[in-house]
Amino acid sequence: SDNSIIHRNNYLTNDFNSDRLVEIHQDIDFPDAKGKLSQWIFDGTSIGHNTWTYKKYLETSIKADLDVVHMHFNLRGKITMEYSNFGKHFTIGSYQHNLFYANGFEGIIRNEELYSETFIIQLTKETFIRFAHSAGDKMARFGEKILEGKPIAMSEHNLYIGLLMHNAIKDILRCRYEDGIKKLYLQSKCLELLVLQAEAFEKSEITKPVYCKTEYDKERILFARDYLVQHADMPPGLDELSKIAGINSFKLKNGFKELFNNTVFGYLSDYRLEQAKNDLISGQKTATEIAFELGYSSLQHFSSAFKKKYGVSPKRKR
Repeated sequence: SDNSIIHRNNYLTNDFNSDRLVEIHQDIDFPDAKGKLSQWIFDGTSIGHNTWTYKKYLETSIKADLDVVHMHFNLRGKITMEYSNFGKHFTIGSYQHNLFYANGFEGIIRNEELYSETFIIQLTKETFIRFAHSAGDKMARFGEKILEGKPIAMSEHNLYIGLLMHNAIKDILRCRYEDGIKKLYLQSKCLELLVLQAEAFEKSEITKPVYCKTEYDKERILFARDYLVQHADMPPGLDELSKIAGINSFKLKNGFKELFNNTVFGYLSDYRLEQAKNDLISGQKTATEIAFELGYSSLQHFSSAFKKKYGVSPKRKR
């Protein structure tokens, strides 16, 4: 309201074509919110990761003079974006993603919750179109519309971030490589996320929701998902989880698979093994410690599950 500038990024679209990896990290502290912003720029690509803790609900004006394709992954916290060139607003909740294109963004962003975490990948038109034609019919059609230069969203309805997408994002944020190897790794993960988005949008055209028809049902299943991973060491049974989430077990079981393309406990198993893999790679914990912390009944049970998933024993992975 006082026209003060909270954040200014001086990078233009042409700057995305940097041959070397450029990293920017910034803390922002102003009376109503605190934020941590990170950005990685290379070869027609910009990756951004932002976390915000708010003291109240805010409206923030935004103007971006970038001619880019915008892969948006909302990890935590619901936000509403009203862009004047789109002529409508987009509300993106926790664990949702979508894909946008515009030659410049201008409008207002509102935080609907007091914490938000956002992960974005921005690609120049040339970079996106180079990849889009081999990423399925829907992505190819999206690329053709981009060439017309009009603002467009891939879908009227946001889709939900599955575990593979979530893991790819976490892999980027945890990357320990440096310089040229890091750039190559980040590029491979951006392509992986583009492929996963392409697959998700293709499937969304074929399958229509059967069990998750209301926003309430989706919110309850997302709550169940959060509760499950937060209590991965001692997870509740399906009936108990359905009571905690406030949804009947039939709808929880089938709705969960509809949103995340996995069963409730299949998702938990994959989540625990992914956590175990990352802990082993970091070298800070033993296989026994990991098995105990993640709630496996024995080291042997953990080792068998790990070998079945990754084809090697935990000791060899480390």
